[in-house]
Amino acid sequence: MSVFIIFLLFTANGFAQNSNDYRRVSLSVYGGATLGYPDDDNQIFGSNFNTFTETTYNFGGGIQYAISPFWSAELGYRYNTINGVGEGGFETVIHSASLKNTFNFNRLYRRNQISEWLNPYLILGFEQDFFKYELGNEDASGIESALLGGFGIAFRITNSVDLFSQFEVKMASNGLDNERRGFPFDQVGMATGGIRINFGRSDSKPLNLSPAVKRLTDAEYDDFIESTEEFKAASREIEAQREKMTEMEERISESERGNRQQVERLDRFTKILEARIDTLEQRVDSLEILYSEAVQERASEQTLKGEVPAGHYVQVFATTNYEVANRVKEMFHDLLNGELENPEDIVFVIKRGRFYEVLIGTFSEFSDAQRAHGVAIGRFSDAFIITFPRPLHLEDEYRGTAIVHD
Repeated sequence: MSVFIIFLLFTANGFAQNSNDYRRVSLSVYGGATLGYPDDDNQIFGSNFNTFTETTYNFGGGIQYAISPFWSAELGYRYNTINGVGEGGFETVIHSASLKNTFNFNRLYRRNQISEWLNPYLILGFEQDFFKYELGNEDASGIESALLGGFGIAFRITNSVDLFSQFEVKMASNGLDNERRGFPFDQVGMATGGIRINFGRSDSKPLNLSPAVKRLTDAEYDDFIESTEEFKAASREIEAQREKMTEMEERISESERGNRQQVERLDRFTKILEARIDTLEQRVDSLEILYSEAVQERASEQTLKGEVPAGHYVQVFATTNYEVANRVKEMFHDLLNGELENPEDIVFVIKRGRFYEVLIGTFSEFSDAQRAHGVAIGRFSDAFIITFPRPLHLEDEYRGTAIVHD
């Protein structure tokens, strides 16, 4: 039985996932009494057997699917016992698989609010009985089909929970009491009550529930028609405004496209101007460099004065850059400090052609030039002694040689 209940729960959840606006799937469990057969009188409602029986119990459950608000189908299981009385105290155990159709009568008065919570219904279906008869050492078993009918009433507690009570009569096998005589069937009457769980979204209702319909007076109906006309007029106005907005959006889009094209043209023009500006800046930088070099050269040439006096000199460095030659001159001011008197006066730069040469002098004695040469080669190994005036074969090369002053 527990395995069957687990199966029903699993199946109910599976069906409930497919429901949409209503709760179509429900699971029910119930229990109650199986009526006995106390005398020889046939009963229209109740139980009829070939021998007397006592009232026993039954229980079961099922999974129901609402096909329409009026009609639901249910697959179920029921456990039942039939017990004889007196000397014929037999026991028949019945396991039944059922297929029931439930027809909801609350649809007949759906305009009343009572249909929201009270639902009488009719049951029609059949069961497949698997039964076993036992009396002392005697036993028998069988599998028989049975017709089923009944009625009931359900009370809605919430959208998820119903309570119900029902009475069912089953025309079963004539061998439940192991005696086959009289009617061609044994009649089993069962009164039960139970609970039904409806599966679905929290905001949905069971399909068999029908909202109550409010009856309108003439004045309320006129108000409804007037409100409807106002709603239609408002809808037309909204549609007209929507069309205007669409037209404005199209104009704005067209304007944006025009502006975008203009911006793209300006962007291209700006890039061209930037490229031209970069080119002009490069040219200006080149002109500034040339101008600076020309000014420097002119300034250097203007500082030339006097020819180199006759005597002995130590030439320590030569370059085409005046600034470099001047730095070498300053360096030798420091190197000769303490070695010779007045190094600031005897270390100078001369310009010969395009070269600037750093000299130490003038020495009238060659020995003094040799002493200065010894200091110079410690810094520049190619330093050498030179004497002015130069020999006749070098006269043209040194013509115009002059001292350069800062």
